[in-house]
Amino acid sequence: MFASLPPDLQQRMNGASSRVALEKSAVLIEAGAPQMHVYFPCTGLLSLQTNTQDGNSVELAMVGREGVAPPLAVLASTPAPYTTTVTVAGEALRLRADALQSECDRHPALQRALIHQWHVMMTEVALGSACHRFHTGRQRLARWLLMASDRIQSSRIELTQEQLGEVLGLQRTGVTAANVALQDAGAITSRHGRIRIVDRARLQGASCECYAQKP
Repeated sequence: MFASLPPDLQQRMNGASSRVALEKSAVLIEAGAPQMHVYFPCTGLLSLQTNTQDGNSVELAMVGREGVAPPLAVLASTPAPYTTTVTVAGEALRLRADALQSECDRHPALQRALIHQWHVMMTEVALGSACHRFHTGRQRLARWLLMASDRIQSSRIELTQEQLGEVLGLQRTGVTAANVALQDAGAITSRHGRIRIVDRARLQGASCECYAQKP
């Protein structure tokens, strides 16, 4: 998303931001905490998750270099409605939310980009809700891997089964079964927390229609 902004705006925001490492599994913003910063991923992948009181979690949306997290950080006076964590390690530009708000007031292009990102996220949340309700663990895993690959622009994804369970809202046995099914179909290989897409067409065939409907 950052790269799509006007050059003069990029330059000014670069001067006001800092480049930070995104460490795998790090929590950037806790649900209920003030939204003090916004993150523009350069590499890696972020996950926006909702958590239950008993410690379970499920992913609402993922954010790569095409987006910004959290999408509504300009509303710095409101607490974060979800937790932002790092799913795949990388780097991001971190900007104070109040500085982003100031730039929004000056640049309609930035406002439009943030509104578009919010629309994309809401569409993803809506599709995800239907996907969780009606589709199998294998279909959901296939869809998630395709979406993650699109965002990090790589066929290799480093992710443990525990992490997959968190983002998909599946028990470990469900993740294992889905993973094995996709390997048996010749779509992926998976070993020691490293997943590689070896046949994208087969992976798309194993996914549900939700991937084709992505915004």
